[in-house]
Amino acid sequence: MAPLEGVTVLDFTRAVAGPFCTMLLGDLGARIVKIEDPSGGDETRQWGPPFLGGWSTYFLSMNRNKQSVAADLKSDEGRALVRAIAARADVVIENFRPGVADRLGIGANEFRALNPRLIYASVSGFGQTGPQSNRPGYDILLQAVSGSMYASAPEGDEAVKIAFPVADILAALFAGQAILAALYSRERTGRGRTIEVALLEGMLCAMSNLATGVLNTGDDPKRVGVGQPNIVPYQLFHTADGPLIVGAPNERLWRRFCDAIDAPELTADERFRSNPLRNQHRAVLIPLIERKLQRHGVSYWQERFDRAEVPCGPVLPLSKALENPQLAAREAIVTAEQPDVGTIRLVCNPMRFDDYRPHYAAPRSLGEDTESVRREFLGI
Repeated sequence: MAPLEGVTVLDFTRAVAGPFCTMLLGDLGARIVKIEDPSGGDETRQWGPPFLGGWSTYFLSMNRNKQSVAADLKSDEGRALVRAIAARADVVIENFRPGVADRLGIGANEFRALNPRLIYASVSGFGQTGPQSNRPGYDILLQAVSGSMYASAPEGDEAVKIAFPVADILAALFAGQAILAALYSRERTGRGRTIEVALLEGMLCAMSNLATGVLNTGDDPKRVGVGQPNIVPYQLFHTADGPLIVGAPNERLWRRFCDAIDAPELTADERFRSNPLRNQHRAVLIPLIERKLQRHGVSYWQERFDRAEVPCGPVLPLSKALENPQLAAREAIVTAEQPDVGTIRLVCNPMRFDDYRPHYAAPRSLGEDTESVRREFLGI
């Protein structure tokens, strides 16, 4: 039995944060009824290239294990359909701008009056209240205003954007956790809940290690780019033939690190005898280490660090990262059959259960399930 078998989710979301959340719930066995605008559907259907058989791979990545229902929420017919689904659903999730769901007649108050056991979740960029609540909340904006772009850049650079939509994905994970907690609570109380998650707060929560330092000292963290502002050494180094990531986040690993690079003098140096001191003398230490590492190439050092059990790894393009034999051994790349495209390859859901493995159904064409859902919920 799937962990969420029997749970019905009415999904009004589009783009990334909401669809990623509902996809994960669908992977765990929930029924996801995705409502899309008949005029074009989820905007990620058009996000590309790349496209595969006319399908955006971006859309394919976020929308497996869902039904697609085309419904105009501004029409009486569309609202009647979603009301009928909400009356029997367990969860509703939306990521309209604050106030839009209420104006459409699909807000939390209306739906929960219809179904007191309903769990209603809203995801937005800045939250449902406050002076910035109506600002558009796209990932790149939240990476900027959360401080992530600034803190991730090396000193002297303006900003560094994380390659994937990190603000959206974090909000999706927080929303999913909140929904699961609300489902558990409902089993004991019989009552639903209203939930909201803001991308801004999700980013800052994930940056707690940095934010707590700033909140309590007033000082921005050091901008060290591919390094780490609290731990030395823990960063990218240049070897004779390419970059290598190496880290020594405790004293035991620091000693092993120095042994691996044949640098006993570093462990004997009073300037480097603790992590706070290594941080203080970072500008001196890092060039000393890099000179050692530039004597040999990546494979040489990886073998030595692996033997010493010091964390290390090459900097890989995604195409090479996906060829990692560890992924094949764990069957982490899965397949689904899509009628228009054929076999598509997807990244698995990382949640693993001893007695359940997700089934992966390919994303549906826009409105493919409209008629069957209308028959089921409206008798039409």
